[in-house]
Amino acid sequence: MLDTNEIDRVRENLSTWLAAFNAKDIDALFALYDPESIYANASAPLMRGVDQIKPWYMQAFEAIDGTLHHKEEAAFIEGNMAVLLGAYYFEPPQGVAPPKDAHLTGRVLLAYRRNAAGDWKLLFDIDNTPPDVTPALFA
Repeated sequence: MLDTNEIDRVRENLSTWLAAFNAKDIDALFALYDPESIYANASAPLMRGVDQIKPWYMQAFEAIDGTLHHKEEAAFIEGNMAVLLGAYYFEPPQGVAPPKDAHLTGRVLLAYRRNAAGDWKLLFDIDNTPPDVTPALFA
């Protein structure tokens, strides 16, 4: 059975994460991470811990412009672990053509861990770029 109160708290973390990402607010973004977080980006080497992941985002924020959207496809929670699976779309600014090699859509699996204070923190983030996720999914 899905604990709707707790999974909603996990979803709030993701919502806050998206707002921080879209605002390029690195401090607000990383306040949502578990210190042992792992990031497996579709086009980058595996990163372990906030000390490796944060500089990657800082550099990415200098190069990106647009709005990241997420559409949940599944949710799971068991004890102090929760998982959200969803599709993402990085929408370029109006009138701006993205580079031809840009990966604007994909699927992401986000794992969260509840810490001793009861807060849900992002522990694991893996994304890929499957052909079934397109901007039309977000229309």
